[in-house]
Amino acid sequence: MTIRGWRRIAVVLVCTVMGGLVVAWGVPTLGAMVLIAISGLSGIAVFAILAPDVDDEPTTSAPKSSGALPRGVGRHLLERIPSPLFLIDARGRIVYANTATRTMLPRLEQGVHYASLFRAPAFVDGVAQVMQGTAEQTVTFTTFFAGIETHLLAQMRQMEADQEFGAGQQVLVQLSDETRRMATERMRTDFIANASHELRTPLASIIGYIETLQGHARDDEAARIHFLDIMSQQAARMQRLVEDLMSLSRIEMDARSTPTTPCDLSRIVLEVTDGMQPLAQRRKATLQVTFGQETAGIVADRDQIGQVLSNLIENALKYGGEGGTVRVFRTEADSRFPGMIGVGVSDDGPGIGREHLPRLTERFYRVNAKQSRAQGGTGLGLAIVKHILARHGGELDVASVQGLGSTFTAWLPLHTQDEAA
Repeated sequence: MTIRGWRRIAVVLVCTVMGGLVVAWGVPTLGAMVLIAISGLSGIAVFAILAPDVDDEPTTSAPKSSGALPRGVGRHLLERIPSPLFLIDARGRIVYANTATRTMLPRLEQGVHYASLFRAPAFVDGVAQVMQGTAEQTVTFTTFFAGIETHLLAQMRQMEADQEFGAGQQVLVQLSDETRRMATERMRTDFIANASHELRTPLASIIGYIETLQGHARDDEAARIHFLDIMSQQAARMQRLVEDLMSLSRIEMDARSTPTTPCDLSRIVLEVTDGMQPLAQRRKATLQVTFGQETAGIVADRDQIGQVLSNLIENALKYGGEGGTVRVFRTEADSRFPGMIGVGVSDDGPGIGREHLPRLTERFYRVNAKQSRAQGGTGLGLAIVKHILARHGGELDVASVQGLGSTFTAWLPLHTQDEAA
């Protein structure tokens, strides 16, 4: 016990003894007992007042931490990081690679030189600069995995290693796969460029004709009628483009909103094909509908599915060749699309080359740009179809043979009464 502790006890005892002396001096018994009690309580009170908030036992300060992790903890943490990470020692050898790195580079062996990882001068130079004293470096480079072009970002920084990964200075490298981000950025850039071009062309045409009408054709009635007709066509083209852009924007905004309204696909097909008959007549084409009236239950945004069918049928009538036949039919038996029903739209036109098929749903992509513009196309129709079907959990299947025609099939999940219940 500390000296201060003994002092506390002494205070209580002294106060109690003083009370006892009062008894010896002749104070009545009851009064003496009260005085003794008061004296004892006074001692306790003094004890409480003198007591510090904390114990007086001498304490030893905790040793200052060096900040180093216990042996083995660093490796455990690195293994759990989802990004590829690896360490390079002063001789340029890989001394550690986490699980994510080994997944990305399954043939990686510990101890190999870092220059053998990628055939990318930017990566090699970046590591070399950090090893020579640069605190950190960030480089991007392109490599190939299984023949697929991949864009990587490498962040490199110096590390004073502990004995867990070997002595001496080391370089920590973290990799990030930037392929998807760069593809998205490229699509965004292409989209802006294409949209600007599509709007600039008809706008320049309109401005040119206005200047002509304000000049030497001011009093030429025939020229004025001709130019105004062209201007009207170009203005309508811009209007269609703006409407398609707005439609695509709305569809993308609703991409995560799953439709909840039960619909009968048969009725939607009937309504859309009836509305397309005037276009078929203008194209001197035959529109054959064999989908049938048997109920085909789906859960959908009715207007959007109508837009899908309108786009597909309109394309078939416009690009299938004048005087041809466009067929709209039902299909269900396809193992690639289990639990789905398909609306097929086929034409007997010139068909589409195989090299074009993977890109048909890209924004502004056209197989024949001149023909598309002549038909009033915006280059966004199939992109809209793709996004609508994706929102509905469906898919677009395209089959085409040059000289024999094309078939576009919109697949949608069937909705049964049992599912509704």
